[in-house]
Amino acid sequence: MRYIIFSAAVLLVLILSWFLTTFIHDHADASYTVIITGLILGIMVILGGCELFANAVECLGDRLNLSHATVGSLLAAVGTALPETMVPIIALITGSAEHGEGIAVGAILGAPFMLSTLAMFLLGTTVIIRSFVKGNGAYMRVNLNALKFELSYFVPIMVSLLLVSLLHNKKANLALGIILLIVYAVFFFYSLKHESIEGEEYTDQFHLSIFIGCPVRLYWIVIQLIIGLLFIISGAHLFVSYLTTFSIKSGVSPVVLSLLITPVATELPEKFNSITWTLKGKDTIGLANITGAMVFQATIPMAVGLIFTEWYLTEAELTNVISTILMASILLFYVSVKKRLPGWLLLTGGLFYGYYIFKVFS
Repeated sequence: MRYIIFSAAVLLVLILSWFLTTFIHDHADASYTVIITGLILGIMVILGGCELFANAVECLGDRLNLSHATVGSLLAAVGTALPETMVPIIALITGSAEHGEGIAVGAILGAPFMLSTLAMFLLGTTVIIRSFVKGNGAYMRVNLNALKFELSYFVPIMVSLLLVSLLHNKKANLALGIILLIVYAVFFFYSLKHESIEGEEYTDQFHLSIFIGCPVRLYWIVIQLIIGLLFIISGAHLFVSYLTTFSIKSGVSPVVLSLLITPVATELPEKFNSITWTLKGKDTIGLANITGAMVFQATIPMAVGLIFTEWYLTEAELTNVISTILMASILLFYVSVKKRLPGWLLLTGGLFYGYYIFKVFS
């Protein structure tokens, strides 16, 4: 009976997502109430799938005896980055030429910016609050070698993106897009070699245990991975459909909408995992979940944008890229010199995010 209930719940979510996506395509003049409801449901499906995916990934990392740095920067980061990756890809495939590209470019640029600024700010706030509660210092106890490794990839990638964006040359865009795919493959290979540091443990329970009991078998982990991925894809498709309709109906620029709303809606809530890990003292996996996602978002989705769109950035979008570079560079410089990561430094991300919001709407 447990298996029947579980299968029925999965099918119900997927069928509902498909129905709502079809509905908005046939009712482009739908009311704001219907559109907002669709957006909220899309976000819920995305986050539900992402939670299933990330949880299964952590169980897989435990089973494969990988370090927290590797699990955070690769397995967990890819799982949490998938919603934001699916949004631009699906927007390009299913959206109109104008609105599809607008949402895609905004989502691609918005993700690494949001991760390096607002997500870092929230993580810094968590560290400071934790220090008051536990009295153990307002800094993160992380694998500094892994952190510097990830930022040393991320900063040059973003600088290269900025320079190519200023050239307005399709061949240069295509070349960089291909290079970014190769760069991430190299990054992935070397990230597998991160070593564990003292005190690393995996204690989270496997979500499907409520249906299948324990112990967890490998094929159940794979099943949960696939279910999570299906939820992410269907939720992203649903979200893009209603976001495009909202953009057309309201007259709001799809680029502005996706730069601010899409990354926060699909990426930021999932950073709750990083906050939870940090509160539990798993600082390495918590921070690596963010920095690993930064590298992923700056390579795979960015390559998609460079190769399949015109990739012409406005002043607001260039400000986005420059702010991202500055924040990441500050972190890299500080940890390289001081050999530690204080919570107050992460709060700097809030200044960059606040300034960008001001620039966009001024």
